[in-house]
Amino acid sequence: MMVQLTRLYRNLSAKRWACFTAGVAMGVLIWTFSSSALQDAVVFGAFLYALFHAERGKTVWEQPAGIAFVVLLIHHMASLPFSVSPEMSVHDTERLFEVLAGAFAIPVVFNDKEKIQKALLYSAAAIALTLGYDLIRMSYHLGADILSKAHVFQPFILNHSNVASMMAGLSFFVFLGFLWRGEKNFRTVAGCSAGGMVCLAYLIIAASRGPQIAFALAFAWAGFILPGWRRKLIWATVIIALGVFLFISYQHINPRFAEKRTMTGFSERDKVWTHTWQMTKARPWFGYGYGKSNFEMNYYASHPPRANYHFPHCHQYWLKLLFEYGWTGFCLYAAAWLILAISLLRRIFAAPTLDERLLPGVIALMLLFIHLYGLGDYPDNLVQTAQIWLIPAALVAMAGQKSEASSQEFTNHARRDSRIHCR
Repeated sequence: MMVQLTRLYRNLSAKRWACFTAGVAMGVLIWTFSSSALQDAVVFGAFLYALFHAERGKTVWEQPAGIAFVVLLIHHMASLPFSVSPEMSVHDTERLFEVLAGAFAIPVVFNDKEKIQKALLYSAAAIALTLGYDLIRMSYHLGADILSKAHVFQPFILNHSNVASMMAGLSFFVFLGFLWRGEKNFRTVAGCSAGGMVCLAYLIIAASRGPQIAFALAFAWAGFILPGWRRKLIWATVIIALGVFLFISYQHINPRFAEKRTMTGFSERDKVWTHTWQMTKARPWFGYGYGKSNFEMNYYASHPPRANYHFPHCHQYWLKLLFEYGWTGFCLYAAAWLILAISLLRRIFAAPTLDERLLPGVIALMLLFIHLYGLGDYPDNLVQTAQIWLIPAALVAMAGQKSEASSQEFTNHARRDSRIHCR
């Protein structure tokens, strides 16, 4: 009997390791090699699968937040002809199709809480492995100068050091959530701890100021996931102590905060912010149209103030929305994100246990992190992809048993249909 149980355990362990390895490999393909043809095939393949099994994710989008984001997509498509340059806006929208295809597929492929948790873990592990490799690469080439030169060391591993730092912070929150689950499996605890330390080390060494500030602020709010006022009070005490330490030593942690040339005007972003704001007044209701190409054309045609930097976008998420869509689109986006935020908070605070709070809580932290970063920069490239894909992930986390019940009902219907056809 013991021999049989031992064999069963080994078989289960081998299966779990195989699934984990395959999941992480898929995560590396999607996040690290995001511009490859193989990644395109995986995402669009998942989209085609989702088209034929759309019933699984239907109830997820029927939530108020889901409806709000569907309205946003309809508004985006309807506004394309009214762009200053419709061709540019359509071209940049085409680049977004893959991200939207993935967003459609997520609630179908990962249609319950456990699958979403695994998808987040595989993605975080893939990012940690990629950033771990980058740390070794930078250490080899930069040596003792790694702390001062890592931020500009090229080629960048994930588009840019800002983007890589943001992905490091997002992955850290995933690892933190799995550690807070109280896993008794030593390998899970050790793996998540190691992954979290790699991500934290990358955040410090890459020295990207925007991601560091956004991460510190988002991390401070992590304690609200914890149930009970005692835990929250302990967390607040720890955060205050950490805040005092960071305030005293922030220039030693990241010497770039002491650079007067780049800190004054936030690397001249104050110029692009001010000029973009002035431009929005000329087209207040429907904006100039979607896309970075459209922004560059209109911005530099309007004789902006001289700057030492080239601005492919306005380096502020909400200002970019106002520029692209005008006040109509801005208000729709604000309403959609507010509905999602309120829905996540209601789900978190309604859950009595930490385990039930963790998935919606971690997703809320990740979205908060991105939006805090968006106050001083635009979440571009992989960060934009993560921002959009976290929307259906949040919807699945909030749907809970409804999503699972819908999936089971769909499966039962399929089985009954197959039996009828067999007869």
